[in-house]
Amino acid sequence: MSDAIKPSLGNLLQVLAPPLIWFLHLTTVYAAEALICIGPAGAAATMMAWTNSLATAAALAALLLTAWTLHRGNARHTQSLGSSRFLHGVSHLLIVLSLLGIAWTILPTIFLPTCA
Repeated sequence: MSDAIKPSLGNLLQVLAPPLIWFLHLTTVYAAEALICIGPAGAAATMMAWTNSLATAAALAALLLTAWTLHRGNARHTQSLGSSRFLHGVSHLLIVLSLLGIAWTILPTIFLPTCA
């Protein structure tokens, strides 16, 4: 791979990481709801609570790791110019949007009964 392609691939992954984390969280929570509700109803509430807690904790940890990596990379290049600065800003905004998306995804599972 040439040197010109490496930064653009890194920037693409940096920008796409937060929405992918949000997508994986959304998919995990709703797929778990569908699969758990197929089984016996007695343990469904407990299994959903654990699944939601673990999926949310993993997604938040991944977003924090992404934000920390972005901040660490931005600290090295404090005077970055042009598109690199723009991509850092977009990445920060996508992290915030993904946090809101994760909160929005988890709200129905908190307030609605399991398998309703």
